[in-house]
Amino acid sequence: MIQRSFIELQKARRKIVIPLLLLTIIPYFSFIWVIAFNPSFFGQLIGEGSLSIGIILGFILILHIFLITFLYAYLANKKLEPLIGRLCGRR
Repeated sequence: MIQRSFIELQKARRKIVIPLLLLTIIPYFSFIWVIAFNPSFFGQLIGEGSLSIGIILGFILILHIFLITFLYAYLANKKLEPLIGRLCGRR
C-alpha cells in the first residue's frame, strides 16, 4: 500500500515538474542565447521611446517565472499534498 502510494506520488510529481521545468528553462535559455549571439536585437528601441526590446522581454520573462512559480504552488497544494498526506497516514 505504501509503495503504491509512493509510486503514485512520484508519477504525479513528474507530471507537474517536467512541463513546468521546460516552461521555465526554454524561455530563459532562449533569452540568454539571444544575449550571447545577437545582443544588438535586444538593444533596439521600441518606437521613439527609451525602452528597448531587451528590457520589455526581460520583464516579461520575470513575470513568466512568477506565473510558473504560482502555478507550481497551486498544483502542489491541490495534487501533491493529498498524496503526501495519504502516504503519511493523514487524510
